[in-house]
Amino acid sequence: MRIQRLAVASIVLTLVSSVEAAAQKLGTTEVGVFGQFTRADEAWQTDDGFGLGGRLGVFLNRRWELEGTFSSSTFDNKAARGTGTSSVQTFNGQLNFNLPFGLGGQTHDLILEGGVGGQRFASHTDFSAPYGGGLRIRFSNAIALRLDAIVEYVENPTAATFGFPPVLGRNSAAARSTNLELRGGLSFLLDSSKAPPPPPPAPVAQPQREVPPPRTEPVAPPARVAPAPGPNTDSISAVNRAREALLAPVYFDFDHSELRPDQRAVLDAKLPVMKANPGVRIRIEGNADERGSDEYNLALGMRRAQATRKYLIDNGIDAARIDVASNGEEKPVCQGHDEDCWKQNRRDEFLIVAGGSSLVAPR
Repeated sequence: MRIQRLAVASIVLTLVSSVEAAAQKLGTTEVGVFGQFTRADEAWQTDDGFGLGGRLGVFLNRRWELEGTFSSSTFDNKAARGTGTSSVQTFNGQLNFNLPFGLGGQTHDLILEGGVGGQRFASHTDFSAPYGGGLRIRFSNAIALRLDAIVEYVENPTAATFGFPPVLGRNSAAARSTNLELRGGLSFLLDSSKAPPPPPPAPVAQPQREVPPPRTEPVAPPARVAPAPGPNTDSISAVNRAREALLAPVYFDFDHSELRPDQRAVLDAKLPVMKANPGVRIRIEGNADERGSDEYNLALGMRRAQATRKYLIDNGIDAARIDVASNGEEKPVCQGHDEDCWKQNRRDEFLIVAGGSSLVAPR
């Protein structure tokens, strides 16, 4: 009954997660092959076995992945079963939860796995429930080493070898078997969310316009028209530069909230704009890259925003004009999984929440 309850819980969790992810855009597809070592249950009356398998997974979002696996292994029979070998085929559908972490300039994943499936052994198929975990170690954005350790619970109601009642010397460990499966292999990560851009439209030939012959009679020169009064171009450019300075982001080192010297210069350029526009209020939003837990990155983003706010206040800006917030890792400006993207995502962003329409350039 305990195994059946675990199986029902896995099915419910799969359905709920699928519904929650229905609104998410499908992302990466994982295709892989692996070798498998199986530590067989004593009830099988075989030695440990080796085999091969494959997997196909689809990421519903950044955390959740639906995956199907198939493996086939061969075992040498023990004397109690007679000579020869036995083969086992295992096919499972499972839901994986990925916990990303950063190491060596790449994002890797700790994987928690659970699901349901079937296992065919000795010419019959029984219900199975795999539970375990693994690691996805990325060599690049497209290739990863996948390592898994799975405990396969197998119900055996249809096999005489395992069936009830237990018989001494034949099936004393009957009815349920527990096997340990260790897998290792390569996974190929195919990003289906990035469709190629459409080809540019073909140029459309413009019809030739007939050119009238030149006029021979003298034409009076056009009267000079005074230019209409308009806004001062230099003034508009100065306001645009002031707005750009006010909105320029500030960047941080990995896992740090201290302001770098080069980024203090970015904040120094905001000070005269703030002082020339006392009616302007801003919000500073701290951001982090994808490495680390959601909770940690939210706190890190808030520390970054508060460090920037303190610098502005210490340099003469009224604290009431500056709000702070944190997005954690949820609003990246770059979607890659390497340092070139991560350094763009470790930032403070600035939003004008009041007074932006009347912005003036500092003198």
